[in-house]
Amino acid sequence: MLRTLAHEVRNPLTNINLSVEQLKPELNSEDANIYLDIIARNCGRIDSLISELLDLSRPAEISLQKTGLQEVIESTLASASDRISLKNIRLELAYPERPAFVMADREKLKIAFLNILINAVEAVPAQSGIINISIREEAPNYRVFINDNGNGIPEENISRIFEPYFTSKTNGFGLGLAATWNILQSHRAAIDVSSQLGEGTSFMLTFEQVS
Repeated sequence: MLRTLAHEVRNPLTNINLSVEQLKPELNSEDANIYLDIIARNCGRIDSLISELLDLSRPAEISLQKTGLQEVIESTLASASDRISLKNIRLELAYPERPAFVMADREKLKIAFLNILINAVEAVPAQSGIINISIREEAPNYRVFINDNGNGIPEENISRIFEPYFTSKTNGFGLGLAATWNILQSHRAAIDVSSQLGEGTSFMLTFEQVS
């Protein structure tokens, strides 16, 4: 069923991408090209979500290498830049002066961070939304905090947000945070969530340091 769904979604997605490629040379408007770029990047995001959906049905294969957390976070922010810009969200970043090295699969860890970040983007209000991302060194670990000033999560739901298919969104599948949980487990990383309704949510991810 998952393979069939992926095939059926990817077919029109391919047509959209091909149409964007055909339109670009025909349009000289800078504004039009900006929106075409947004369409293309978000088509890529949909394709990545399909891959995540398929990955949930089979064990994740990871390749751990010495990786800087700052680099992964910056790559994650670049992937979410359209959504952040369209809602005019303020980002606050705080990193240690030296690279925070951990053993990680860079692309898989980026997916885990991106799922948390997209949830934060969707939770915060447009124009006044704030997302704070920080890395703290607490030997022998590094801790990554992703905080937002969004709607918050009801206390009874916090213990369930990593369950596959559990979601409070009307248009969600409940797969993003389930994938995040699987990825972090494969990295032997811990994740803790605290939230206050009407005030926001904080995710804390703990990784073992490497020198």
